[in-house]
Amino acid sequence: MAAEKRRDPALDTVRALAIVMVLVIHSAGAGLTGYPPGAPDWWGALLWGAAARPAVPLFFLCTGALMLGREVTPRRIFTHNLPRILCAMFAWAFLYRLAALADDGFTLAGLWDAVKRTVLFQHEFHFYFLHMLILVYVFLPVAAVFLRSASRREVEYLLAVWAVTGILLPTLVRFWPFTLVEPLELRYKMGKAYSCIGYALLGRYLRQYGDTIPRRWYGLALGGGLAVTFGGCAALSLRDGALNDIFLEGMSPGPMLMSLGLFGLILTGKGLPGRLARPVERLARASFCIYLVHILFQRLFLRLGFSAGASPCLVWVPAVSLLLLVTGWLTWEVLRRIPIVRTYLV
Repeated sequence: MAAEKRRDPALDTVRALAIVMVLVIHSAGAGLTGYPPGAPDWWGALLWGAAARPAVPLFFLCTGALMLGREVTPRRIFTHNLPRILCAMFAWAFLYRLAALADDGFTLAGLWDAVKRTVLFQHEFHFYFLHMLILVYVFLPVAAVFLRSASRREVEYLLAVWAVTGILLPTLVRFWPFTLVEPLELRYKMGKAYSCIGYALLGRYLRQYGDTIPRRWYGLALGGGLAVTFGGCAALSLRDGALNDIFLEGMSPGPMLMSLGLFGLILTGKGLPGRLARPVERLARASFCIYLVHILFQRLFLRLGFSAGASPCLVWVPAVSLLLLVTGWLTWEVLRRIPIVRTYLV
């Protein structure tokens, strides 16, 4: 109960919204790849997919806002946070391997292959988030030291460097005339995984100084980011005749602006009414479990004929996302009652 009293309602709202967006992204993918650019259902899938793109950045913003506001030591990270992430990652990665084996039947060779692939980090595609989260946690103690001694202007300088080298430059180098300058691609841009550390720093900055920024700027960031994400993806995909997802990437300008805007609006808002606060808190607590299991349910629903890529995508994307949300939430409600599972796996 003491842990629950320390929960931040604003961050719970962000987490709840972020996990819903994850489900929408993975549901919209069926329509984005299943229809040619310009088809009515492709536009419907793009609308949902673009609007949900702040999902992963929002999770990293929450991590920074929460963790960098308290004492963060290497001992705490390596004895508490990382062991739990690693336990969940390996356990669920192996369960996904077992689920894949169920189609062809279990064999000793198949089980041994599943073990090897799990140990060698050959995990489900959406587990990339966990790998990046591990990197962010490793850097948190160093980031905390910097924030304790840095002025606001110094933090803003670092965020500006991150925005250019981790968000803007990796996108620009794919377009002319930046493609002509090879060193930009090889030497100056920041890798996607390391860009997540910038999101964590931004989360803490907004938690500390966000209320000094006019709310209209958050609204402009949200609207402008959606326009860049939707418009950029539409323009490039129509040009190429196939999905071009450069502007859908979480480490690109559009999703970054959207996540900044949403995070700032939620942090500086009045909060949710009392009747909504409790279910949103529970959804936030269930979000990690929902993230871990939702692809299992997505594949099950696909076998049963429930595809988010069915026509009309404008309807089926949120419908399938809702199914994934309910089943993932119910899974958490069951698993959280098992002590060891609650602590290390969900």
